[in-house]
Amino acid sequence: MTNQKYVPALSLRWLTPLYDALVDGPMSMSRMRRDLVAQMGDLSDKKILDVGSGTGTMAVMIKQAHPSAEVLGLDGDPQILEIARAKARKLGIEIRFDQGMSFDLPYPNESFDVVLTTVMLHHLSRDAKQTTAREMHRVLRPGGQLFGADFVEPRSSLGKAIRPFTRRFERVADNLDGFLPVMFDNAGFKSYRETSRYFFGSIALFQGSKS
Repeated sequence: MTNQKYVPALSLRWLTPLYDALVDGPMSMSRMRRDLVAQMGDLSDKKILDVGSGTGTMAVMIKQAHPSAEVLGLDGDPQILEIARAKARKLGIEIRFDQGMSFDLPYPNESFDVVLTTVMLHHLSRDAKQTTAREMHRVLRPGGQLFGADFVEPRSSLGKAIRPFTRRFERVADNLDGFLPVMFDNAGFKSYRETSRYFFGSIALFQGSKS
């Protein structure tokens, strides 16, 4: 698994400095992120890990909404981590950003109350997705919560119509074929469910828990 090829957030490294402008501009994921923060509920005094934290947008939103929470972000890209750290410094927010891979989390067992991931899992191979789910389960405390957003199996007629095209991008085919519920169940998560949908139903918020 350590030989897994790293894929930058927008696939090409030269696009990394433009990530926020491209994603929060025309692609406008801001409403989805706000909904995800709301779905997570009261995170006061919780310890939270954002897996695949990218430029730190979600981590910053959580810390701003819940100042007493301890928020950590993890990403495999040192370039994007520097953007995240600079963003937090500029806002005067204390967030720790670590470099590491989702399928080999550098944290002890039962370290976090909440683990989340936002539109990162589709970058991974099938095996790496499954190992990532197990790692998330491992670092969660009993009763801990999983939250996230990513490509999922489409339900709408439009989503089904465009699936032959969207499944060509990176390794998203597993997600579109309904693999996320399977991998989280295999990892030991309970009560997995998908809630709100976005982008023609191709991306959903999801959540689960550790017994």
